[in-house]
Amino acid sequence: MALNPLNSLHLSIRQTQFQLKKLLPVLIGLLTLLTVLGIGQFQVLGQQQNTITIDFATQRTGISSMSGFLYGKNATQPPDNMIKPLQPKLWRTSQLDLYSRVIGFGAEFQLILSDTWGYGRPRGWPYDNYTKWEDHVRQVARRNKDKVILWDVWNEPDLRDPFWKGTREQFFETYKRAYQVLRQELGPNVMIGGPSLAKYDQNFITAFLNYCKDNNLEVNFLSWHELNDQDITSIAGRINNARRSFQQNPNYQSLKIQKIYVNEIIGPTAQYRPAEILGYLYYTELGRADGAAKACWDPENKGSGTNNCFNNSLDGLVTPDQSLPRAAWWVYKSYADGFNSRVVSQPDNPKIVALASRANGEQKAQILLGYFEQAFSAPTAGVTLVLKNLQQLNLPNTSGNLTFRIQRIPNSGEQVVKELVTLRQDNIPVNNQVVRLTIPNLQLHEAYLLSIG
Repeated sequence: MALNPLNSLHLSIRQTQFQLKKLLPVLIGLLTLLTVLGIGQFQVLGQQQNTITIDFATQRTGISSMSGFLYGKNATQPPDNMIKPLQPKLWRTSQLDLYSRVIGFGAEFQLILSDTWGYGRPRGWPYDNYTKWEDHVRQVARRNKDKVILWDVWNEPDLRDPFWKGTREQFFETYKRAYQVLRQELGPNVMIGGPSLAKYDQNFITAFLNYCKDNNLEVNFLSWHELNDQDITSIAGRINNARRSFQQNPNYQSLKIQKIYVNEIIGPTAQYRPAEILGYLYYTELGRADGAAKACWDPENKGSGTNNCFNNSLDGLVTPDQSLPRAAWWVYKSYADGFNSRVVSQPDNPKIVALASRANGEQKAQILLGYFEQAFSAPTAGVTLVLKNLQQLNLPNTSGNLTFRIQRIPNSGEQVVKELVTLRQDNIPVNNQVVRLTIPNLQLHEAYLLSIG
């Protein structure tokens, strides 16, 4: 049984102005609350205390949602009511017949052009017959002139097995041939990009962009994948490196790099782990990518079914048969609920992160937090949330008391999670102060949803 992270909940309130008449009722109320909760005074042995500071007065601006998917559905499954709450903004696929459904969710449609061609069989490789490759690209373009598509030329050309058997230079030529045909058929405004590498490789990208510059090609969006589940905390740094080195570099101005997509995130060991999923969303959003798509992998029991790309499980977020939610679905839903009112959160431990928002769908402030693994990680960790400027939330409750409720998003793999379990719910007075909420037993791989209202 997992430890209840609120068994030793600590709440303390510090007045910003020491006025006895205002302070006294707060202290009385707090004393009552601590008595009800049965606060203990003992620390967990060997456990490092961590802090996340959240300022509800400082909204994050200029960010894009990282809710997006790779394949994961057909024309009807999962049903709309399981997808709409996730508010997807990017869908990466080759299923052109599902274009209307994707656009209907408000997502950009990113076409994996190489998937429409295949990898080796039956057509061979583009470098075997470039004319044949050009003809294929032309046919796909002409059939889809009426669609707004992000044209992703080739998937993972740095991964020899199974996506590319040729040389790097042959991939560059393949991109050039596709680019020229797409420009001829679709005009100057269509978005064409890549190289959609399996990982961020600055040397590969530099060589690719230099080739494009020398051959008068554009790369309207830059893309690669982040799938290393033991290196989640470095994602924002790599995005920032790409922005400085390429997008903002005057040497590449002619390429017209408009956007950066991390068009596959979350590796195989993290695909169901709520805290790791949150870590990917947090650091990709922190790096200010323009979009991301959840990768898909084989189910836990590889002999039990089809890859999560192609079993209509929304990349593993729901069950393939009945589209019932798993824990991972709740992470994406909570992420989407709070995106439009995101505020600044600053952790002092990169493995314990929180995404905080002024209002979710229920008009409550919320904090989505989790503790994920990177290198060695203890099974539990303590964290203190320092909540600043709660009085500026303009929540419906005007009496000065706010309800704090924390729910657990368990590390339960492919199990169905029909609803989140509430671990604790309490009312506390809030009036011109900082609230400190200490949770001493965050479970590794789990996420928690704190709502305030």
